[in-house]
Amino acid sequence: MDDIGSSSFRFSGLATGLDTGALVDALLQLERRPLTLVENRKADFEREQSLFRDLNTQLLALRDAARALDNQNESLTGATLDEEFLAYTAASSDEAVVTATASGNASVGSTSVRVLSLASVGRQITTTFASDTDAIASAGETLSIDYGGESSIDVTVGAGGASLQDLRDLVNADANNGGNVRADVLFDGTEYRLVLSGVQVGAANDLSVTTTISGAGANPFLDAALAQTASDASLEVLGVPVTRPGNEIDDVLPGVTLTLTGTNDPGDATDVVQLDVTRDDDAIADKLQALADAYNRVRDFVDEQAAFDAEAGRAGPLSGDATVRGIERQIQTLLGAEYAFEGSPLTFLGEIGLSFDREGRLVLDREDMATALEQDPVGVRRLLAGDGTTDGLATALARALEPITRSGDGTLAVRDDSFADRIAEVDRQIERLEARLEQRELSLVQRFTALESTVARLQAQAGFLSSIVSF
Repeated sequence: MDDIGSSSFRFSGLATGLDTGALVDALLQLERRPLTLVENRKADFEREQSLFRDLNTQLLALRDAARALDNQNESLTGATLDEEFLAYTAASSDEAVVTATASGNASVGSTSVRVLSLASVGRQITTTFASDTDAIASAGETLSIDYGGESSIDVTVGAGGASLQDLRDLVNADANNGGNVRADVLFDGTEYRLVLSGVQVGAANDLSVTTTISGAGANPFLDAALAQTASDASLEVLGVPVTRPGNEIDDVLPGVTLTLTGTNDPGDATDVVQLDVTRDDDAIADKLQALADAYNRVRDFVDEQAAFDAEAGRAGPLSGDATVRGIERQIQTLLGAEYAFEGSPLTFLGEIGLSFDREGRLVLDREDMATALEQDPVGVRRLLAGDGTTDGLATALARALEPITRSGDGTLAVRDDSFADRIAEVDRQIERLEARLEQRELSLVQRFTALESTVARLQAQAGFLSSIVSF
């Protein structure tokens, strides 16, 4: 409603001398107290709703940190195809020839690689022309490029002929091109050539050009000496010949992607590159640290919002909340639980460097973690991810947080809906109270207006009587 006292239908003591506007405002201010209480209750609901949404965000981050370690698929119904916990790194003895990256599916060890040739694109280059803007092709002449695609690029010269620039544009804009062939005009400082290049490497993407453009015979349109045939990459891995259609190869060594950048000396069989794959303990530690950090943010948030507010003289909005305390206890129970697997001596988080400090925050000792990984990397993984039949810590934590944080019907989603219902009901109460106050304001204004009118009328009568008596 409008601010109290904003009514334009007011008189202020014209007859009585009373400040009727102030009187109406004072009376309405007293009657507004129930509305103020309801508005405060709405603000409390909105603040709590916002806090629970923030809590949900923090728990989602914790769930995601656990998922990064659990070796499970998104639905938590089975193992993921890619290793998530154990991380590896690959180093090349000569990155000018080949570089490598390793995923969690790699195996520790050293592999010799010898690159014989790189995969290349197909290329055709024309003979030279004095100008790139003068017509060098006549109307009706054609240029056809087969690049391994579904349909060849077929260009027909229109009326007026075509220059090198025109042919370039016609090839690049052809509907069957799709960016698979690039046409450029090359200027060597004196003369011009049209360059037709495939975009994709590999023998399957070679270029074949046929044309009726004049110049055949003693002066052909294409310069055969400059043609380049598209080829596959050729290399030897552990002495075994390997060919691939590209220079990025991810299916020769499990979990390792090779990027070919150069070639070894073809005349020296001893010129090889050594690829060494090692476990990346820093990357593994970073994942564990992310789990610890996510848990600590949840704990700090809950503690902060449940702490006693000395200024307000009351506990925080999350203090004593059964839902919050239940979630907190469930997480702490999982973090402190025993996870035993046959053949593995590791059963508690503290044994792999994750433990609680005096303040209840989760901390990671990287040296202890590295020691555990060195002694039993599979045991560390089992403790966190499980063995496929029994959950480890990360899997159990992700599974427990899923129904809490799930959108729509999760615990906190349902709680959010409950707040929304309460806020909607309070809004309806506010509307009713505001309507009642508006009616009350109108009633008071009418009464005081009537009072002013009555007093004014009596004053007029008194004046009239006084004038009669004076005669």
